[in-house]
Amino acid sequence: RYLGITRPLTYPVRQNGKLMAKMVFIVWLLSASITLPPLFGWAKNVTVERVCLISQDFGYTVYSTGVAFYIPMAVMLVMYSQIYKAAKVSAEKHRFMNFPKHYEEEGVYCLEASSQSHHSSKRTKAVEECATLSKLLRQDRKNISIFKREQKAARTLGIIVGAFTFCWLPFFLMSTARPFICGIRCSCMPLRLERTLLWLGYTNSLINPLIYAFFNRDLRTTFWNLLRCRYRNINRRLSAASMHEALKATERHE
Repeated sequence: RYLGITRPLTYPVRQNGKLMAKMVFIVWLLSASITLPPLFGWAKNVTVERVCLISQDFGYTVYSTGVAFYIPMAVMLVMYSQIYKAAKVSAEKHRFMNFPKHYEEEGVYCLEASSQSHHSSKRTKAVEECATLSKLLRQDRKNISIFKREQKAARTLGIIVGAFTFCWLPFFLMSTARPFICGIRCSCMPLRLERTLLWLGYTNSLINPLIYAFFNRDLRTTFWNLLRCRYRNINRRLSAASMHEALKATERHE
């Protein structure tokens, strides 16, 4: 989204299959770096009343919570603050985004008027200047359209990041503090508190589709039809929504 806001024309070119594959591979690699160390001897499993708990080893707790949550959250917050600043600067640059279309018509009028000029050299220069102005105005409207789409996507991303932080921060704060408060042998946290915070984190997966649906008309309509048990032509509607997004991407690429 940061590149989409700051470089709306070059961003689609950067989004290719190889880059996506690399990003997915990095995500899986980081996930493996969290889950595999205990299998090779780092940290020890703790079992209390036949309940297997996550390792309470100090080093592993700090490492796993940092890689799984704190570092990604910090990166997302920093990047979103940069997105907000970039969007604000871009909005200032595009204050003329509501220019009426008659400016292009004035460009045509300018061409016609200048064609009636008495001097050939001056007429040619005026025609070139007016044509350039009209072209710049059309290109700027295209840039503004792309910018507005990316700005809306950035707003959605901000809400997603906020929901992620709200849902998972309490659980990871408890997980980080638990071995330092209770020791590595057992967990002294109330079981009800642990379960409540864990399910609060799981709630994040529940509300994300609702957030996306709220900001996407096609998904919102489809979800509403599903809730009302209207399954007819659901696949067709989803295909139409996908085609709509593909056309948007094509417009951005062009």
